[in-house]
Amino acid sequence: MTRFLTLATPPFFFLLLLFSSLPSILTSYRDWLALGRGGPPHNFLGFLVQSTMGLLARSDVRAVPPPYYYRRRPRRRPSPGDEPEEADGVVDEAVVRAYAPHGRTSFLAPSSPLHPRDGPRPAVPAFVAPHRQTSMQGTPEMVGRMEAFLRRLVEEQEEAQPGGGGRLLEIKPSQLEGGRYPAIFVAEREGKMPPFMGIARREIVHVHSEGSSHMTLSLVDGEEAVAKGWGERHRLSGVNRVLPWSYTLLYAPQNDYEFEVWTRLVVAACRFVTGGKDIKMVRA
Repeated sequence: MTRFLTLATPPFFFLLLLFSSLPSILTSYRDWLALGRGGPPHNFLGFLVQSTMGLLARSDVRAVPPPYYYRRRPRRRPSPGDEPEEADGVVDEAVVRAYAPHGRTSFLAPSSPLHPRDGPRPAVPAFVAPHRQTSMQGTPEMVGRMEAFLRRLVEEQEEAQPGGGGRLLEIKPSQLEGGRYPAIFVAEREGKMPPFMGIARREIVHVHSEGSSHMTLSLVDGEEAVAKGWGERHRLSGVNRVLPWSYTLLYAPQNDYEFEVWTRLVVAACRFVTGGKDIKMVRA
């Protein structure tokens, strides 16, 4: 009887649960390592960090409309024989106010609407960091074009500033990715960033080694990009203001047309995060 009680203690059950879960944990750890470096340390401690963050993460990253919409209540009680009334998707005004003054603004050119992306979405594992796609990855040549575009965009904006007013954008190693990839930042001289940027702070966009990229779009443009199949929200987007609701993973471009769409989204992100500044499109 004493032996049974000893085996029934909480530490025993904890060890039993740990050993029974070990194969699943090791498989998940190997899959996480295969994503490469980015964000937390590339070791078991980093895996534990991302697993802890995963407890807060969202799974509705492709939901349309986004999670900050809600269903409007019917205007009146239905009478017998009435046709069912469909509720509308209504954006939460508190979210719109948090992204003011551009909470309802699109920074994509009205003359060039975003068309649906062809084909299925790539596979994106449910890890929080690194956040990558594991299928339909970009070629090294495409990644090189993307990085070159970021550099050219920053350089030409500096030249276009009226009166030589100094740089509006900067390119430097991504803080969110541990300094491993090039990123566009809002220049320090532009002052304090809005609270909705969260831990992204001044970082607007960065490109990963497999061709996907993260960028902060306006709410409207982020919704459009997800709805048309060009990307998905990060699993921490909108979670306790860690990242903006519109912090979006854009899938790796597969051809010249998808690259052109990606460049338009980069410029739209830069316009939004700089508070509506006139960021000029440059030759891709």
